[in-house]
Amino acid sequence: MLEGLNEMQKKAVLHTKGPLLVLAGAGSGKTKVLTHRIAHLINDENVSPWSILAITFTNKSAKEMKERISGLIGDAKTRNMWVSTFHSMCVRILRRDGEALGYSKSFTIYDTTDQKALIKDIMKLKNISEKSFKVNDVLSYISSKKNQLILPDEAIATSNFRTKNMAEIYSTYQYKLKENDACDFDDLLLNTCLLFQNNPDVLEYYQKKFKYILIDEYQDSATRC
Repeated sequence: MLEGLNEMQKKAVLHTKGPLLVLAGAGSGKTKVLTHRIAHLINDENVSPWSILAITFTNKSAKEMKERISGLIGDAKTRNMWVSTFHSMCVRILRRDGEALGYSKSFTIYDTTDQKALIKDIMKLKNISEKSFKVNDVLSYISSKKNQLILPDEAIATSNFRTKNMAEIYSTYQYKLKENDACDFDDLLLNTCLLFQNNPDVLEYYQKKFKYILIDEYQDSATRC
């Protein structure tokens, strides 16, 4: 597992106790360290692949990461390991446990086109002209609130004259999504945070499940939960 690694990379790969942060420039082999570390944990430390979560930022990168790990230790040993983006991870969690939030296991995921269509319908329902509020601006407002973990009631309570209509659209938008058993992409992160915050048993399940969590390009992530 250490072939082709320099001394500092080897040290990172062999670290198994407690948190580890790898800081290095672009193209210096950070992802290589991560994949070799996972392979070392499974192959040499007898860590169950089921208890490892590896996160990266694109589906393509996740696929390539799993292929690289499989190339080191074989497909059979990586079959049960979670290698995904944050959003894909959240989908898996919500498919399994989202009923605690009122969603079915087959909830729909709205893309941008679906979101815009729903917002337009809501604006018509509320007699709000698209000349006054552009759909893209409303969408950005809603996304911003969700990324701050601000729910509709709080958005309305803290709104001002300019944002009151958008806050009310946000409220109706969330109601309609729930009515349609649907989430948008921001909901995948928001609802997973809410699931963990409000359901200690679910949180405990995943805390016990994942003994090792490894994140590639961690500097690009944002703190939410």
